[in-house]
Amino acid sequence: MDISVIAKKGSPKSEMIYHEDTHALHIGTLPDHAYFIPFAKGQNAFAERENSQRFELLNGLWDFVYCESIIDMPDDLTDMRDHKTISVPSNWQLCGYDKPQYTNVNYPIPYDPPYVPDDIPVGVYGRDYDYTADGLRRILCFEGVDSCLYLYVNGDFAGYSQVSHHTSEFDITELLHEGTNRLTVAVLKWCDGTYLEDQDKFRLSGIFRDVYVLSRPEKCLRNLRITAKPDGSFTKGELRVSVEGASSKLRLYDGEKLICEGEASEDKTFECEIADVRLWSAESPYLYRLEIETDSELIGEKVGFRKVEIVDGIFRLNGKHIKLFGVNRHDSYPDTGYYADREKMLHDLTLMKRSNINAVRTSHYPNAPEFYAMCDELGLYVIDEADLETHGCVCVYNDLKWSAENAYNGIALIAKDPLFREALLDRERLLVIRDVNRPCVVIWSLGNESGYGENLREAAKLIKSMDNTRPVHYESTYKLDETPDDILDMVSEMYTSPEDIQKFLEREDEKRPFILCEYSHAMGNGPGDLEAYHELFMKSERLIGGLVWEWADHGVILGYTADGKPKYGYGGDSGEKHDDGNFCMDALCYPDRTPHTGLAEMKQVYRPVRVTRISADRFAVNNLLRFIDAGEYLTCNWEITYDGGKAASGSFDFSADPMGSAEVTIPEVAQSFDRDAYIRFIFVAKNGYSVFADGEEVCFDQIKIFTAERKSVPAEGEASEFNETPLKFEITAGEIRYVFNRRTARFDGIFKGGKNLLAKPMEYNFFRAPVDNDIMKNDWYAAHLNDYITKVYETSISAENGCAVIRVKESFGWSIHQPFARMTAEYRIGNNGELDIKCDAEFSNKVEFLPRFGLRLFVDKDFDSVDYFGYGEYESYTDKHQASYVGNFSAKIADMHEDYIRPQENGSHWDCTRMSLTNGCDKLDFLNPDGFSFSASEYTQEELAAKRHNYELVKCAHNVICADFAMAGVGSAACGPQLAGKYRLPLPKISGRIMIVPN
Repeated sequence: MDISVIAKKGSPKSEMIYHEDTHALHIGTLPDHAYFIPFAKGQNAFAERENSQRFELLNGLWDFVYCESIIDMPDDLTDMRDHKTISVPSNWQLCGYDKPQYTNVNYPIPYDPPYVPDDIPVGVYGRDYDYTADGLRRILCFEGVDSCLYLYVNGDFAGYSQVSHHTSEFDITELLHEGTNRLTVAVLKWCDGTYLEDQDKFRLSGIFRDVYVLSRPEKCLRNLRITAKPDGSFTKGELRVSVEGASSKLRLYDGEKLICEGEASEDKTFECEIADVRLWSAESPYLYRLEIETDSELIGEKVGFRKVEIVDGIFRLNGKHIKLFGVNRHDSYPDTGYYADREKMLHDLTLMKRSNINAVRTSHYPNAPEFYAMCDELGLYVIDEADLETHGCVCVYNDLKWSAENAYNGIALIAKDPLFREALLDRERLLVIRDVNRPCVVIWSLGNESGYGENLREAAKLIKSMDNTRPVHYESTYKLDETPDDILDMVSEMYTSPEDIQKFLEREDEKRPFILCEYSHAMGNGPGDLEAYHELFMKSERLIGGLVWEWADHGVILGYTADGKPKYGYGGDSGEKHDDGNFCMDALCYPDRTPHTGLAEMKQVYRPVRVTRISADRFAVNNLLRFIDAGEYLTCNWEITYDGGKAASGSFDFSADPMGSAEVTIPEVAQSFDRDAYIRFIFVAKNGYSVFADGEEVCFDQIKIFTAERKSVPAEGEASEFNETPLKFEITAGEIRYVFNRRTARFDGIFKGGKNLLAKPMEYNFFRAPVDNDIMKNDWYAAHLNDYITKVYETSISAENGCAVIRVKESFGWSIHQPFARMTAEYRIGNNGELDIKCDAEFSNKVEFLPRFGLRLFVDKDFDSVDYFGYGEYESYTDKHQASYVGNFSAKIADMHEDYIRPQENGSHWDCTRMSLTNGCDKLDFLNPDGFSFSASEYTQEELAAKRHNYELVKCAHNVICADFAMAGVGSAACGPQLAGKYRLPLPKISGRIMIVPN
């Protein structure tokens, strides 16, 4: 609807005519430029920007009026007499207005560009601004507004701008008067730019980044370009600085030492050469200080000398091939929505560094300007991405059956549409011009999941014309035409399997390097395939590396539990018209940045050093860092452990050149052991390594040094006494008595001194509460792995070799189909009360993927503690155990639950040889020298599977113990390749064994 037709002529509302015009993107804004903040002369230009006398932050409480429709908004929208207040920055959906919507692919509005729905919700913001004329211009800056803004000063129209994650600047000086002035900002929920901002996230609106005023002279520095790179020998630095708007004096400092100075003007570029330059990298983020002085201003810039290039299909920094071990990060916080203040950003980045992450992709839009300065300082490689995603086009293009050939290519609708070319190129230009001076930015990214066409090809050309010092990345090369993509500097894909990456390397027609811009989808209990990818990355220099999806779960706070914990919601919890459920809970951290176990897994996989065994007592410490000697910053402590104790420990220092190794000898390894033994190398920080405190653990490695011979000790003496009736076997061995139900083929009781240690009969277990990556879960329910019926064919008992032996033939199934499994089982009860369980099962064609094979026991709540020898202390699985190590661990069952927001299988411990369950008096030992998995929980798998949110869970009346002969891996198949065969349970035939010893 044309607002100018329905609004009073000349009214503020009548000016709202640009939000459905793809050629009217920025009205009344100043020319865009590289980010910097001016200071007054005499100030420290490298201080936080709030300290600048030229910087006035307008964050805080603003007056606010929410209008459900732009049509019904009053003509004089600047009259806010019935206002409330809202915090700026924020998103109004988190402040009691409208409601958040989570959608992944689908557009939140009908696809009808450039038009959007007539009833556009509008948030009108207002505040007073005091002004005293001092000869300086007042520049009003908005660093982020979703989706567009109309600006009024004292009721007069000042301008319009869109591109949500872009800084818009308005010179409002001529509209101000002495004294108190009124600023009014009308923010629309949708505009034509909405079609270009279909990122996978909660859809929120409002002023979500800092708002401030800069006071600047008429003649001032408008823009500057800094190029700092090493020469061909990588020993000298070459600095070039060009300026626009005002002549400048420049001074470059190394610490406090002035190392070069000169002048620059629009006609003269400043150049200088630095001998023995210290280069910037993520491992050694060394920064020089550049001071730019004009007649009345001072500007401080941190400068990092580095060179990014692709040579012979290899991505290089400062002449060396590097790997990106990274993560994708959204601006998403449960309390502030899109708003990330300095403290939040620093917390994220510090936690990344502490997790051995060296790269971050700004998915899928530029971050706040201060984010990049932090990456410069901390040392993180940044893939800087334009504010672009048009994923919803794929649904627009296809019919309801997706019957088109190459249906996914429909994502490229806008990529080839001339209507959006100007707007799309605008976003690429804005990306580069603001962030071009940041050394942390090593790759430009055109955007995300928008298909490929002439618009994207022109975007790549534009970026290369603006900056030839960085390569251009883009993943979504699905096309509706034949537009060539050879202009892209690397081949980028998402969620490609290791097998298909290997096939790429074997292609003779492709010489560019390869990057996984998203991989190992970290949804829920996962990811489970990080180590497999890492092994592949290290095999070829053409593989740049990858960035895990993603950093933090997206959640909104629905309320709080009785003990004050937030109740996090996801898609569908706010009554949205349509949503994508919990697909936004797909990350390495919870919404409040509490790490998932997946982040600990990543930290270990991305570790900077790895240890290999050379001979009996000699080991190699392999340095995976590219630029520094790991031994300068790491000390190694080591320990040799076995089930029950520690055999020896020590420490050593070492020296290992970049990508080199150091050999160390541990004589204690050569001693004799009578049981399985392991050596663990724990690397701790020293000399101020990265963000770690000295003495803090950075990573570890563990190697098995001795495997004991597996001996079967035959039972001696008289067999356990047993009593046989038609429906029951009773076996007595000392003070232990077993009751076996022949009707159900289950042990109804394990009695010690007259007390049943089981609260319910022991049962076989084939089901787990589906993890988010268990995309085959419906097959489990169809086969009824979760609620099977047992058919018992035979049971017998006999005395053999000092044992009472029960043999069983049975099957498990439901209605409709044949039994999903047939089993023969043997239970040997020794005269000391030990129960040795062996079983062989064969599964039908109804079971293609078996999540687990084992036993489930229910015990009274006083059995509240376990200790075990196996992989701990984190939950661990066959494909997710890098963060854990084999050792002696103990825990309370109440502390063993991993509280995923959507409940699912959790807390298992893989490859254990012993687990002891105790109530402080009685104990059940579970033993298998070849390894088993176990979990101990206050929740049943049925409860975990049934509830949508963790705060809905109800604890079981008993503690639940699962002792699994085998447990499938967790993978990352929610958005990625299927679980690799080596992490699956073998089918159709599988065997299990475990010993249970009550004492």
